[in-house]
Amino acid sequence: MQGDVPIVGANIRRLRKKKHMRNIDVIIQLQLTGMACSSSTLSKIERGRSNPPVALLMALTDIFQCDYNAFFEQNTD
Repeated sequence: MQGDVPIVGANIRRLRKKKHMRNIDVIIQLQLTGMACSSSTLSKIERGRSNPPVALLMALTDIFQCDYNAFFEQNTD
């Protein structure tokens, strides 16, 4: 669990929406890179119910074209 404020999950959701991607779009991109992840798993991560593995975060940096640190930033937007 990510605690009271799921920063990582919230940032994943924010970055996904910034790219105008649906949950399933991210899953497809992850699967194309060989990363096994289900829609329900990604949803749990975004809601702070589960922590993402480092390998998933690394794959997401390519998909979202962002820096790894973007997942850990306190954002107000």
